[in-house]
Amino acid sequence: MGKVIPYGDLARQHQLNVLAHKRREYREREDYLAGLRKLLFQVEGQMRQAEMRQLQVFQDLAESLKIHLEFPSLGDRLALEEFFATNPVLLILKEFLAERLDAEECLQRLGELGQKPTTQEGA
Repeated sequence: MGKVIPYGDLARQHQLNVLAHKRREYREREDYLAGLRKLLFQVEGQMRQAEMRQLQVFQDLAESLKIHLEFPSLGDRLALEEFFATNPVLLILKEFLAERLDAEECLQRLGELGQKPTTQEGA
């Protein structure tokens, strides 16, 4: 007949197996997360590049139309968001670029912005 294995030895072996299994499970998930973090970093970098290119479109338009715009620091994302949400020139340009205004309407509205301070000063 076979040798009887004490319960303590069986329990210890079971605990060792559980630990080994959980370590493998953890490592697999950790490796998967590391891959996702790397991918996310790459995607964020590409998004940031695309955002900078979009910002360059606004800067080029302002320069071409001889409109002085003082853009916030590129590192200050919150200030940039606020700037784009509140600056009337950028709001008009965003409307034009989103094809809600044609070129003629865009120039007209930009011209009206330029005339408002003159009209208010004369009043």
